[in-house]
Amino acid sequence: MVHNAKDAEVPTYENILVVGDAGSGKSTLIRSLPGEKFAFIFDPNGLRALQGADVDYEEWLPEALEIDATIKGFNKGAKPDDRPADTREPRVYVDFIESLVSKSKEGFFTHYDWVCFDSITLLQKACHDRQSYINNRYGKPEDIADYRIVGSKVSDLVRSSCSEKVNIYMTGHIDTWQDDKTKVITTQLALSGSAKKQVPLTMSNIWRAECQSTEKQVKYVVQTRPADRGLQTIRSSIRGMEMFEEVTIRDFNKPEESGVARLLNGK
Repeated sequence: MVHNAKDAEVPTYENILVVGDAGSGKSTLIRSLPGEKFAFIFDPNGLRALQGADVDYEEWLPEALEIDATIKGFNKGAKPDDRPADTREPRVYVDFIESLVSKSKEGFFTHYDWVCFDSITLLQKACHDRQSYINNRYGKPEDIADYRIVGSKVSDLVRSSCSEKVNIYMTGHIDTWQDDKTKVITTQLALSGSAKKQVPLTMSNIWRAECQSTEKQVKYVVQTRPADRGLQTIRSSIRGMEMFEEVTIRDFNKPEESGVARLLNGK
């Protein structure tokens, strides 16, 4: 059946990805989301940004000293580091997936307006740890094949999460590097493999967060559309947005009067 876009209903749920450097205010903006909020925290500092806020949460952090000490030499004639890998099993990723699927089946998320992931970068690192472990390379540098597999898993996770009937808020990071030959500077999402392209396809809004504070003023902004240079996957589904929108939370006792809520409510 043929439909006309004039009669189409706008989707009621937002999928927002906010990326930026450490200290750019990504996690703190969770406070300003309107309604009931639940956060999956993978960042050891994530709870500091939410302490005192009305946000239900679970922390998913690796066990203490869940690390391998082997080092890879690159110079000609470098000595091999043949120490066996740590036998401690990294389970953050698999345990989280099992919990996520169980919550979805039980209707856990129906009690919330927003489900938050802070951050997708460290969730991806947990997936890399698991991938290396099952290939008996835990603690060693990732191979190209690891990026392909982890990228596919992260893409599936985000796509499935965004199909839930709930608003999604994710934080992430970006990578910037310069090609040694062409000197071209490239900025991309800090995601592995196919996730670089597929994760943005599931998001209604991708904003870059930035701290513009001075000695006399506290100010945080989000960039809502791409510039000539920099991250090109930035976009917004909210009409009438300026290229840079201030999202500073002025009153932490009333965070839903500013930040992301202000943008969602048409400013």
